[in-house]
Amino acid sequence: MKIHFFLMTLFFTPFSWAEGALSGAVEQQPLNIPAIVMFLIFVAATLIITYWAAKKMRSTSDYYAAGGGITGFQNGLAIAGDYMSAASFLGISGLVYLSGYDGLIYSIGFLIGWPLILFLVAERLRNLGRYTFADVVSYRLEQLPIRTLSAFGTLAVVALYLIAQMVGAGKLIQLLFGLPYHYAVVIVGVLMVLYVMFGGMLATTWVQIIKAVLLLLGASFMAFMVLKYVDFDLNVLFEQ
Repeated sequence: MKIHFFLMTLFFTPFSWAEGALSGAVEQQPLNIPAIVMFLIFVAATLIITYWAAKKMRSTSDYYAAGGGITGFQNGLAIAGDYMSAASFLGISGLVYLSGYDGLIYSIGFLIGWPLILFLVAERLRNLGRYTFADVVSYRLEQLPIRTLSAFGTLAVVALYLIAQMVGAGKLIQLLFGLPYHYAVVIVGVLMVLYVMFGGMLATTWVQIIKAVLLLLGASFMAFMVLKYVDFDLNVLFEQ
């Protein structure tokens, strides 16, 4: 119990520290009922998908690889949905706003990572019938130290990346519902755990597909309206 409490404290503490970076940047807006309703509908739909995926899960392959039933197009949409995260929409947008084109270079690193994983890691995982990097390395080396090092390395990298995601999501919930920031982060964290723990790859894939479609439609609409505002003149847009 003490170990579990320590790990939970270690996990959520960085999110509390990160709040200070955005304090004052979010001001409570008038209650937006349509936005809240849409958000609740999205959460309900994703929880239903998680329940459906959990009922279909029968093996380790179902959990980690959706039983191999995800098509290339579906997987591509899911990867796009994963790529279009809070770090992309808020972080990269902020960098571009502050640094101009130089800020866009940061996003290229994220994009290059996908084909590297595809060509250097994914095929070997599939050929060995394994699902994680630790599974592959421990296949030839001693399992306990390799898995321990892999776990700590994964947690170190993922925790740093999750801070940006959780701060963005926590601020969004705080803005919509007026909840304290810490409660908002916990709510988002619980939803994420439910998706992954019970739904596995099948649920997370379909959640990301829905997210990708919504974001692509919304971003395309906003881009169209911005271009319409400047009469589709890119020179005027860049000057403003």
